[in-house]
Amino acid sequence: MELNEKDIVVMSGGNKVPSSPAPAKKKKRLHKRYIFNIIIVLLIAAVVLYFSLKDGFDDVVVALKTADARILIVVAIVAVGVFLLDGLILYILARLYTTRYSFGKGLANAFIGVFYNDVTPSSSGGQFAQAYTFKKQGLELASATSILVMHFLLYQIVLVAYGILALFIKLPAFLALNPVADFGGFKLTLIPLSLLGFGINFFVIVTILLLSYSKWMHSVAINGIVSIGAKLKFIKHPEKTKQNWQAQIENFRIELRRLQSNIPVTILLLVLFTIKLTLSYSIPYLIGVSLAETTMAGHTYFDTVFFSAYLQMMTNMIPLPGASGFSEYFFTQVFVGIYGSGALATAAQLIWRTATFYLGLIIGGFVTAFYRSSPQEDNFKSDRKTFVELQKSTYELRKKTADTMFQTSQLSRKDIEKRMSEARRDIFGTRKRREQKKTKQQQAKTGLVEINDEGALNPLDSATSNKGEE
Repeated sequence: MELNEKDIVVMSGGNKVPSSPAPAKKKKRLHKRYIFNIIIVLLIAAVVLYFSLKDGFDDVVVALKTADARILIVVAIVAVGVFLLDGLILYILARLYTTRYSFGKGLANAFIGVFYNDVTPSSSGGQFAQAYTFKKQGLELASATSILVMHFLLYQIVLVAYGILALFIKLPAFLALNPVADFGGFKLTLIPLSLLGFGINFFVIVTILLLSYSKWMHSVAINGIVSIGAKLKFIKHPEKTKQNWQAQIENFRIELRRLQSNIPVTILLLVLFTIKLTLSYSIPYLIGVSLAETTMAGHTYFDTVFFSAYLQMMTNMIPLPGASGFSEYFFTQVFVGIYGSGALATAAQLIWRTATFYLGLIIGGFVTAFYRSSPQEDNFKSDRKTFVELQKSTYELRKKTADTMFQTSQLSRKDIEKRMSEARRDIFGTRKRREQKKTKQQQAKTGLVEINDEGALNPLDSATSNKGEE
């Protein structure tokens, strides 16, 4: 069953949408819920800024004044490049379903996703808002849902792969930093927190892949986990939870099949996600180079890239909009040993947070407020629950198209494998020449062609053919 725009709004807000709103009532561009979240984010940022500057304001100002403006421009370009890559990724995914989709639409949708992720806890609001935007841009809801599930899967795969690389290559260097967070006398070493964040991300993507490829494991794992959770009173509605988890895994399964059906595009998207993360992780290094007083304490470019990967593992677990407060604090604690002093680390943190968070929040806010295909209804609500409901409602149609694509790709792949196998068995072409010669001889016996001195076939006219028969 295909849903329309009103169905989406009803699903997201749980309220009845009037068929024709009163003309005098102007649509609100941003729901008050998100305006409230923006205020919370800004208040937390103000508090963090106050505590960051209260003991070393003059030193931080001096550090910012000595920053190389040319490199800061490069930082801004890199930050914008991250958003452009996300728009390009959405554009490529959308073009799998329609040729009438432009890069500009993909970029606008990317900024809307950035905004809703920034103003919702645990970045939970971006996907449903993007599905809504895709619908208003002309895509079917089933296609929009497929795009966003594939986007999530590929991003998680690259994120975890980066984490594994960071653990194997730069864990000793990270351990040598030994960053410690002090929360009012309670000290917390950030290394276990980083490893826990990596463990959660790794567990999520590996579980998705395993359960998606094994229906037996899928059934046993979900029933077992939910049953244990229900007995321990962690899960209040076990049957509903089972249904939601079943739906989620089934959705991942069909989108993984779709990705398998188009290997070249999948590889391209994995490369683009890798470039996107690399650019984002490069920003702390560029900032360090721009600060005149820091020597980077002998650390290399790859040190800062992988330390940024560790930082993201930690902040991914913070259930606050944009991980506000914790991102700033953890950044300072991780990079203070690299930049050389608390003042330099604070100055770098201000630039980093502006480039990686507030820039996207501001641009995304403007796009969401004024782009005609963005969510604009008063009762619009975007969170993880609404996106799960959307996946469930479009499941049958997406499964049908994914199965068709997979079967078609398998036939094409088998044909290619057959031709390659034949080519390997007849590497010198002798078998092919024998078969061609045999075919020519059979055709010559029919009397319609003759073999000339060079071994080629010449067609005979009807008179000659009839004469031969006489």
